[in-house]
Amino acid sequence: MLISPLTESLDVLLPNLMPTLVGSDAVLALKSLAGNLAPILRGGFECRLNPNAPQVDLQQCIVREERELALLREFVAAAIANKGISVDSGWGKLQDFLESWQSSIEAIPEIWLEFDVKNCSNFLPLPAIFFGLPQEVSPAVSTYPIAQKSLDLLLGKAGWREWQDNLDRCFSACPESVFVSHIGAMLSRNFPALRVNVKRLPPDGLIPYLQAVGWQGETTELEALMRQLFALCDRITVCLDVGNKIYPQIGLECIFFKQPPSEPRWSILLDYLVELGLCEREKREALLNWPGQSHPTNSPAVWPRDLIAASLLQQRERFTVFDRRLSHIKISWRSPCNLEAKAYLWFEHQWLSVK
Repeated sequence: MLISPLTESLDVLLPNLMPTLVGSDAVLALKSLAGNLAPILRGGFECRLNPNAPQVDLQQCIVREERELALLREFVAAAIANKGISVDSGWGKLQDFLESWQSSIEAIPEIWLEFDVKNCSNFLPLPAIFFGLPQEVSPAVSTYPIAQKSLDLLLGKAGWREWQDNLDRCFSACPESVFVSHIGAMLSRNFPALRVNVKRLPPDGLIPYLQAVGWQGETTELEALMRQLFALCDRITVCLDVGNKIYPQIGLECIFFKQPPSEPRWSILLDYLVELGLCEREKREALLNWPGQSHPTNSPAVWPRDLIAASLLQQRERFTVFDRRLSHIKISWRSPCNLEAKAYLWFEHQWLSVK
């Protein structure tokens, strides 16, 4: 039986997370899913840090590069043709979006497919689809037409028309240097809202921005949390759920410019979360040990066969590696007593050259 390159890549990567962050059940679910996905070897894992939270989800990142786009389009077309998936489903809408991404919405730099891996019984669950928008564009509202066209393709005009005014305010309320970076169509979840990521909001700008877009939650405790987290990292991305209203939950993604161990504030932030009871100490240690590189000489598993074959066609000084990085830590705020922490771990296959 043929094993997919993505599944073999997980064999290389997952031992760096087992068993503290990824248990045996999660491994089975991730590998079962990976065997049905396009062989794009860039993405990440979403790990819950709270105690007794074993679920681990899988992400794929696709950049607007001709070969990758062709791979994903072939995969989606084959899934619709051969696996009984309706063209009217979210997969069909993704197919329409990919065709337009190639031809008329080139400004989108990347998309993310985020799969909720709750069990391994569903061979191809529908993902949430996040698309990136041009970064640091002024005014921020100038990227709104790109978002509008993309959402029309992914959801249909009727699928998000009632949310349009609220989404428009998310763009128009951005002060100078603040912008919407990604929008998620949450096709995998029975939740009538978009996920909207807003970058570069400073702590003193958080509450004025939320009030401008119509959020009506508790401000004092949320602002205090934002200030505490901002003191421990380089930047925070604010994540909103935008539908008929701006929903109460707010995500705060803590971002660092450097990786551990050269950036000690990763440890400080994780210690802070351990003290709050939002992160198990063992998970803290596993996260700090994730960054690095996997290559054929240090891999605990057999290197993916497709990559071995491809390496024979590379120049002599080029070699195959997987880069492993911590992407960010996300704190989801629902109320002062209802917090959740997640870690997002990045991986990417690369061809490096010996200098």
